[in-house]
Parts: sequence; C-alpha cells; structure tokens
Amino acid sequence: MSVRGPVRLLCVMLAAASLGSCARLGLSSNACRDPELPANLVNNAPLKVGPGLDPPDTRNAVRVPELKEPEKPRSKTDPCLSRPPAYGS
Repeated sequence: MSVRGPVRLLCVMLAAASLGSCARLGLSSNACRDPELPANLVNNAPLKVGPGLDPPDTRNAVRVPELKEPEKPRSKTDPCLSRPPAYGS
C-alpha cells in the first residue's frame, strides 16, 4: 500500500487552508485600494440619436439625484465602497 497519495492530499489541503486563512489571521488589509476618482468630474450631456434612428426607451431608467451636500471624506481605514459589508462576522 502506497502512502504517497494520502500524504500528497494532506499537503494540498494544508496549503489551501493556509492560503485561505489570511483574512482570518488579520494579514489582509481592509484599506481601500480602489483608484481615486478626480474631484472635478462632470455629467456629460445625454447621447444624441442619429437621424433615422429611434431613441432608447428611458421611461424605466434609474434617475440619479444630484448631490446637494459635499461628500463625506473617507479615512484610510474605511472599507472600499465596491466591497460588500461582512455579514455575520
């Protein structure tokens, strides 16, 4: 009976467990590494439809309201907005 198969399987399982546990050990950073957007972004005018083409149906389009107050500054320890919150931990 060969012991190489179970030993190899054990090594693979230990390697997978050690790589997947970085967040649990606190080795991963919660700091946001998304690129910063420039503060001077502007909304462009809506697209114009060429002659002879039908415009898109925008009756069910999502309307994004204008921002009336300045955005709250985010600290370096705040999580990224693109990451979902950790539920249940």
